[in-house]
Amino acid sequence: MTVSKYQFRHELRQLIEKHIGSSSTFEDYVLITGELEEAKDRLDLAAEKFSDEEVDACEL
Repeated sequence: MTVSKYQFRHELRQLIEKHIGSSSTFEDYVLITGELEEAKDRLDLAAEKFSDEEVDACEL
């Protein structure tokens, strides 16, 4: 990862807050939630390359 996990988390939250505001509609929430779910699914698939041992050893 080219940025720290904390910086990534912060930037992702800022991006979401930038696009979701008091004038957002329910459709905006649905669209952003859908994109986030698709990204999570892609990450889950990519993470399958890691061994169970490596996953078990990970401390977040």
